[in-house]
This record gives sequence, C-alpha cells and structure tokens, in this order.
Amino acid sequence: MKNLIIPIFILLVLAGCAVGPKYSRPETVETKTPEGYFQPVGNPDSISNLAWWDVYQDTVLRSLIQNAVDSNLNLLTAMARVEEAQAILGYNKANMGPAIGYGASARASDFGDRAQEAGVGFNTNSYNVLGNISWEIDIWGKLRHANRAAYAELLASEENRKSIFISVIAQVAELYFNLRGLDDRYRITERTYQTRLEYLRIINLRFEKGDVSELDKLQAEQIAADAKAGMYSLEREMIFVENALGVLTGKTYSPIVRGLQNDQQQLPLDIPTGLPSELLERRPDIVQAEQLLVAQTERIGVAVAMRFPSLSLTGFFGVASPDISKLFVSGAVLGSVTGQLAGPLFQFGQNKRRVEAERARAKQYAYNYEQTILEAFAEVENSLAEIRTYSNEYDARVEQVTATTKSLMLSKALYDNGYTSFLQVLDAERELYYSEFEKSLALQYQLTSTVRLYKALGGGW
Repeated sequence: MKNLIIPIFILLVLAGCAVGPKYSRPETVETKTPEGYFQPVGNPDSISNLAWWDVYQDTVLRSLIQNAVDSNLNLLTAMARVEEAQAILGYNKANMGPAIGYGASARASDFGDRAQEAGVGFNTNSYNVLGNISWEIDIWGKLRHANRAAYAELLASEENRKSIFISVIAQVAELYFNLRGLDDRYRITERTYQTRLEYLRIINLRFEKGDVSELDKLQAEQIAADAKAGMYSLEREMIFVENALGVLTGKTYSPIVRGLQNDQQQLPLDIPTGLPSELLERRPDIVQAEQLLVAQTERIGVAVAMRFPSLSLTGFFGVASPDISKLFVSGAVLGSVTGQLAGPLFQFGQNKRRVEAERARAKQYAYNYEQTILEAFAEVENSLAEIRTYSNEYDARVEQVTATTKSLMLSKALYDNGYTSFLQVLDAERELYYSEFEKSLALQYQLTSTVRLYKALGGGW
C-alpha cells in the first residue's frame, strides 16, 4: 500500500493540470451593448416578464397557443434534441470513470495418442472467469473539456427549445391577428360590394329611363365586379392563414373558431422593454449562441490535450483452473494491473493543425454570437418603431375614414341633384373603401408589432 500512495498522489496532482483556454465572454459584447434603446419607451418593467397567457386576453387565441405548445411538431422536435443532448452529456460523464466488464471461457481438447506422439497437441482443459477494468486517467483535462462541451451543448439545445417556443407563440398570435384582420377587411369589402350593387341597380333604372349615359352604367358594373373579386381574394387568403394555423397547432385543416375582433383586443399600450443588457441573459437565441461558443472553447482544450501523452490503467481479476470443479478454490485466483503511457511523437503537424482548426471554429462562433446580439438589438428597435408608427398611422387612418365618409355623402348628394358626374361619386367611394381597408391593416400591424416586440425581448418562455 505504501508503494501505491506516492503514484496515486502524483496522478491526482496531474489530473488537475487541465490544458486549454478557459471561456470568457468577448469584450466586444460588453462594449457593443447600448445603455438604452433609441426608440422612446414607457414602463421599464419588461413585457417579456409576462407569460403569454397574461399578454393575450382572447380566450380563442389562448386556446390556439396552448394547442401549438402541446402539439407543434417543430417544438416537439426541439424537445427531443434536448433529450438527445442530455444523453450525450451522460455518455461523456461516463467516460470519466473506469469501464468494468467481465468474461468467462471454457476450453477442452482431446487429441489421440498418435496425434500427441506426433506433437500435434496435448489434451488440455482450461476454465476461467475474469473481471476486467480499464480507466483513462484524465491528466490533461481532455475528458473534462469534452464533458463541459457536452454540458454547454445541452444548455444550447434547451435555449433553442425556448427560442422555438417563443417563435411558435408569436407565429400563432400574428396569424390570428392576420386572420381577424382579413375577417374585418372581408366585411368591409362585402359591405362595399352590396353598396355598389345598389349603385348598379339605381343606375340601371336611370339608364332605362334615359337619365344617365351607358358610361355610368358600365362604371357601376366595373366597381361592383372589382369588389366581388376582392372578396374571393380575401377568402383565399383566409384559407391560407387557417391552414398555416393548423400546421402550427399540429392539426389538419379545419375552420378556425373566431374570438375577439382586432379592435377589441386589449394589449399593453405603454410598452415596457427593460434594459438592453438584459437581452444577453434573457433572449434564448443569444444565450444559445454563447453556449455554442462555450462548447467550442472547450473543444480547443480537448484538441490541446490530445497533443500530450495519455495514461491508462488496465487490469483483470478472476479465477482459472484446468478443472472446473476446482475453479473457485483459493489457489485458482489470478490478477494483473498494467499502466500504459502513450502519446504522439511526430505526426507532421497534425495535432497542431487540429488545435488551429478548433480555434478558427471558435472565432466563427464568437462572430456569430456578436452578430446575434446586434440583430437582437435591431429587432427590438424595429419593433418599438413599428408600435409607435403604426399607432400613429392608425389614428390618422381613423381621421381619413371620417373625412372620406363625409366626402362620399356630399358627392352622392351633388350627383343626385345633378351638380356632378357619377365619376366623382365613384372616386369618393373608392377613397372610403381604401381608407377603411388601410385602417384595418394599420390596426392589424399595430397588434402584430406588439407580438414582434414580445418575441424580440425574449419573453414568454
């Protein structure tokens, strides 16, 4: 035992000598993180701290989101990747311990007298039962680096799942607001079509009496057909959106039940954002990019450790005997322990190039990490700008609808009294239809921009 103490102590000391770099967050990340957002914001408490069921009050939308969370195939795939990463981590952890196995063999040979006299063989029997062990001593940290790399990849896969989770929720909400917007514009178009049919009926009566020209009649037919075509176009878009929602919720096509209209939705008006620095820890794709960089940094350590010799211990212990009845007596015991030191000597720079390749990959992950951060800040700024400008645009569209409604009423009165042509009525009617259509779009975009901000801030998971 005394002879074993010193070698074991030396091995334990050497096992702490891990080579390779240690991860530290790139300095450029801190320097490129702004202190605040350029776009004006309100309450500093971030909307991303709210769960999606606290953001969206529409029960139908909540139900669609829940179905997507439970059944979306991309999300289920991401969850399976997390399970895979957990298994890989467990595999790498197991590599750090000894591998223990067992084996048993039996041999019986029978050579005739003539064969034995000729020296062909002898009658021999052998039986053994052996346990074996092999263990690579992690002197330079190769196994520890591999284990930490697997752990970082597990964290990255979990962040990828969170990112897909947020993306699925955002897609469902955007498509739902899009669908409700299409419903609204379909109602506008259908009402416009009915109004234009009434125009056409009146114009036809006047044409039959000779009060108006055929041009008025043709213009009335043209605008009625245009509105009718618009209804079919909107119907087609609604089917596409319903199919997309079906894919997100893991179902085949079925009509989507409607809940609140877009002008009934209650979303936060004073949009909170938090601090830009919080994105580094809160937004899943940023955390994922950093964990992939961490994993690649650990792989550099693996490559560096492979340039040094490795020490492994192998051994066996068991019993052996030519007589199976005497296999488990004290004299049948046998055992052996072997230590092996092996390392590269001259491989034409192969190991050095392996380290250089891993360092180059680490640079790629570092650049991707920084790029992800820049894109995240840009997405937040864009979403804030969208919310502000679409809100203002919606208010302007409301004013436009009010003005064009009055303009149409005056144009119809003037036409009925013979003071203007039917073309002016058509122009006023088109302007009203256009302004109502754009008002509906502005409201839809205002709602979806809130969803994009929610996603950009990394909220909801």
